[in-house]
Parts: sequence; C-alpha cells; structure tokens
Amino acid sequence: MFRLAFVLTLATASSPSLGFPNVCDLIRSDKFRDALDYSYSYTTCEGFPFSRPCARFSYYLPKYFIEVVSNPKETYFRELPGVAMQLNFTAGGLPTGTDDDMGSYSYQAHAIRVPFASWAFEGMPCSGELPDLFCFSAMSEHLGLNWKTGAADLSQLKFLAWSQSPKACLLAGAATSTSGSWSGGLGQDVKSCSFNLQWIPKYPPSLQPICTGWGVHFPRTGTVTSSDTTTGSLVIASRIKSLGAEVFQNISISPDEKWQMVFPQMSSPFREGQNVAFLRTKGVTEVGRLSGNIKNYLYAIWQKTTCKRDIPHIWEAKLWLGEIATACRVLQ
Repeated sequence: MFRLAFVLTLATASSPSLGFPNVCDLIRSDKFRDALDYSYSYTTCEGFPFSRPCARFSYYLPKYFIEVVSNPKETYFRELPGVAMQLNFTAGGLPTGTDDDMGSYSYQAHAIRVPFASWAFEGMPCSGELPDLFCFSAMSEHLGLNWKTGAADLSQLKFLAWSQSPKACLLAGAATSTSGSWSGGLGQDVKSCSFNLQWIPKYPPSLQPICTGWGVHFPRTGTVTSSDTTTGSLVIASRIKSLGAEVFQNISISPDEKWQMVFPQMSSPFREGQNVAFLRTKGVTEVGRLSGNIKNYLYAIWQKTTCKRDIPHIWEAKLWLGEIATACRVLQ
C-alpha cells in the first residue's frame, strides 16, 4: 500500500486540480466492483508428489484508456512527460474536429495504458502485468492522411464485401448488438510508444467485424456518420483500438473485454458493439456535461485474467482490494 500511495501522490502532486486520469479514477468509482467482477472457486493444483487444494481466481484488469478528442493534440494526459514529448514532436493531424447537420463527426483518438494500474493490481493473485509507459500506445496523429481518407483500409476484404450495401451492414450490426460482436485475439501488448506510421500504404488484413451495433467499422478513419456524438465517439474509440492492435501492434485485444465510459461521466461496464439504447441504461450518456466536463470522451478497457493460486491468496486479495481503495480515497 505504501508504495502505491507514494507513486500516486507524486502523480497528483504535479497538478493541484485534476492531474491526469489514472487507475484511482476507476477504483474510487461506485462501479469499480462491477467492472472488476472478482470471483474465486476452489479447485486443485498439480504438484509433487501430490496435488493440493487451491483456488481459481477470475477478474478484469483495467488495461487501457482510450480518449476521443475534437482536435489534434488535445488530451487529458498532457502532464505525463512521455505524452507531452509525443505531442511536441507530432504535426497537426487530420481531420480537425468538425460536425455537421448530417451527423458526420470528426475526431482524433489516443490509446494509453491506464497509469499506475501495475502498482494497484500487483498484489492481486494473478498480478498486474501492466507496466506503465506514460506515453500513448497509439495516436491518430501518427496515421497521417490515412486517418482522413482511410486509403490504407480500402482493400480490406470485409470492406470490399460490404461497401456496396452500407444499410445492410448496419442491419447486420444491429443483429449482433444484444451481446456485442467482437472476435478479439490480436495484438501483443508490446512495451512500445506510438510512432509515425503515416507512410504505410496498406494495412494488414483485419479480423475485426465491419458491421457492429455502433456503426460501420471500416475504413478506420477519424470521421464517422452517426446518430449522435456519443455513438460516434464509440466508433472512433473502437477504430483506434483495433489499429493499435493490428497496425501499431502494441495493444492487446482480448476475446473477453469490458468497456466503461469515464468522461463525461462514469458508466457501468458494457461490451464493445452492444446496442446503444442499452448503453444509455448503463450511463453512457452526455449527462456529465452538466457538471462542466469538457466536450471530449474517455473510455476504459478492462480485460479478463484468470489463474490458480494457493488458498491463502483468497484472504490476501481481500486485504489488497481494501488497501488500494483506501489509498485512492486518501489521494482524492
């Protein structure tokens, strides 16, 4: 607890007001236990010379924040030194933040590991395995004109198959929106910061679905046509996440993930591609704007982990969860 408190104190001390989003924003939320979904059951572990009783643990780890912002170089994380350096050496991105009466919205997007998640979850049975980088893992500004035109995605087989039938694609996406529609399984979570990839003429084949409950996934550009800005931001966040996994190749995608809106307000967890009307009941709305939150969006991605450990880890995990909750409340 003391090491966690020390590191988070340094982080919040750099800004007397909001600082930057970190794992404590998630832990302090009344939605934390729902998102964590911690559970255990009794089982046996192999050993020499005999098997022994042990426990199987299961829970979700908050791995990434994804921000969707209106203009190039806007960010919630400017106070992180790695992010500041990336933005200083990044040219202005395209498209700039725009919207029109036809429901077309343009954004920039960034993915980053949840700051201090490794410290907060290192005492859990399956460990944290979330080393901090303090820089963006994927930046739309590093995609150059491809983020504006989508040219690098135009040869995707799924795009070619559905490009002539966008309405049918939306209907197909709606049919999967009850539970979400993501395949997952790509990306390696490499310890690497985002880098310039605007020179790539063609992206590798993608396993991501094109027709989702949020809209059409391809081509992965910064402009989306949607019913509202919140839904549009979800599409953009989903696009930069898949680009981080398949193009930057330093973000993992899990077949068992939860999403959570963090700004403009904290929502309950939901699945990628789930029906937007259902997400409204989870708190994925614009209501938080009434309290003065700025116009941009921030989402957290939680990924499931499981492991077997000896029985005493049951009590150790309970104590650790209480300690990180206390530490984050103290630092509020």
